[in-house]
Amino acid sequence: METSDMTDVVIVGAGPVGLTLACDLARRDLRVRIIDRATAYPVGTRARGIRARTQEVFEDIGVLGRLTEHAEPPLPTRFYDAQGHVVREAVMYDAPPVPGAPYPGSLMVGQQFTEAALREKLASLGIRVELGGELVELAQDRDQVTASVRFDGHRRDIRARYLVGCDGGGSTVRKQVGISFLGETWERQRMLFGNLRVDGLDASVAHMWANGLTLSPMPRSGTWFFTAPLPPDGDQGPSSVSVETFAHIFSQRVGMSGVRFHDAVYLSVYQVNIRMVDRYRDGRVFLAGDAAHVHTPAGGQGMNTGVQDAYNLGWKLAHVLRGAPESLLDTYEEERLPIAGHVLASTTARGRFWAGNDSARVSERIVGAFQGRDPFSDVSQLSITYRGSSLARDLDEAIGIRAGDRAPDAHCIESASDEHVRLFDLFHGTHFTLLAFGPRPAPRVGEGRRGDVHTYRILPPGLPYGGSENALIDSAGEAHGLYGVDGDGLVLIRPDGYIALAGGDWDDRSVSGYFECVTGDRAHAFERGPQGLGVPS
Repeated sequence: METSDMTDVVIVGAGPVGLTLACDLARRDLRVRIIDRATAYPVGTRARGIRARTQEVFEDIGVLGRLTEHAEPPLPTRFYDAQGHVVREAVMYDAPPVPGAPYPGSLMVGQQFTEAALREKLASLGIRVELGGELVELAQDRDQVTASVRFDGHRRDIRARYLVGCDGGGSTVRKQVGISFLGETWERQRMLFGNLRVDGLDASVAHMWANGLTLSPMPRSGTWFFTAPLPPDGDQGPSSVSVETFAHIFSQRVGMSGVRFHDAVYLSVYQVNIRMVDRYRDGRVFLAGDAAHVHTPAGGQGMNTGVQDAYNLGWKLAHVLRGAPESLLDTYEEERLPIAGHVLASTTARGRFWAGNDSARVSERIVGAFQGRDPFSDVSQLSITYRGSSLARDLDEAIGIRAGDRAPDAHCIESASDEHVRLFDLFHGTHFTLLAFGPRPAPRVGEGRRGDVHTYRILPPGLPYGGSENALIDSAGEAHGLYGVDGDGLVLIRPDGYIALAGGDWDDRSVSGYFECVTGDRAHAFERGPQGLGVPS
């Protein structure tokens, strides 16, 4: 048995969720190891819809540009009824722009490209995925976690301050720590999906038939992505599926002549499960992504929800590893567990809403969901909020935006250079950002924390700024409008882009007092104060 040196965090699972977390931790100069039981990097489209909020995360981490290079063109989808007649053709992912969000509603990228871009970023930070590492046992005490991992038949003990399981719905980490995975399995709902090559089908559109069979061209990878419901009494398992299996299903359910399938790149059977954990944490072990929640694919929320888990957890782990109170890590479950519950409920309701024999009505509902007209939730995930969290503190109700809300983007002009700048450009990185609207002096941040907080003054045109090099002119009033500020306003933004503190009236202790809770060493710093706000105990 070999035992490694102590590391800060070990991540089990190198899919998009584990890689996002690894990148976020590595850019903070933490010692990170990421292992995966696979012996080779997976191929295939799999999760392909990168929603607007996830694009914000990927831009901050520094991979969005690479992903855009691999994005599929926004082709229309052609919907067919049970008789094979076209009932609708529409670009599903052509959502109207959202104020304060500079990204398309969805970026369609095969998961193999998403993972490759994240691995490339991680390698630039000095860390590589350790393939062929199968977790076989976990142990922890008050100071560390020990993961026993089998590499090439040899067991090695990896010691870390914390461990995060990003190892999917069948999570070994979750089972090792005994966290319940509550919910149900829809035994009669199984899907065959994957990538293959297709001849004889119009490649200028995606195709969706009333029976749930879909074929979408993926020109960037030279394949088509398909889904096909399997018969409830079928015996196809992961080892028995083939191109012939799909060809037979297509012939039976579509019957379109002259279409040929060949050269499968990836084939899999997907069993619908609707399950989630009852807790995100066991001591020094955390869960994220499918290890914590699985649901129907309606709306494409799975990978995106997992990436948000990782982004929420990363900065908190970093702060605790540098001395913040351990209780900061409790806010990960506090903020993300309700989101998982909502995603399970909304995707289940959406999946049922999309079912039925009226192809025209069903297609309208599907298109509407991706164009901002979904009755269950916002599939872009831009409207997710942590209002009421222990980390959300409203000073008053003088401004429109609230603590816990996502901080929107806006365009301003740097007073010193007259150059245009986006607020997102200022948020990028591992720091907090303090925006002070109006001429009133910003409160003190506190000695020792100035490098962790970047402060900017936002002023309307014509207001003197006193030569401050961090003054931004809100020439079009965009920032004032999106943040709901008419006069003075103070907004503190967390490293994950959510608002920590907001209000129109403040004193010199407003921000430093908040940071005494977040990064100080005071016991019980996150006990709930009045109205559930994070206040010093």
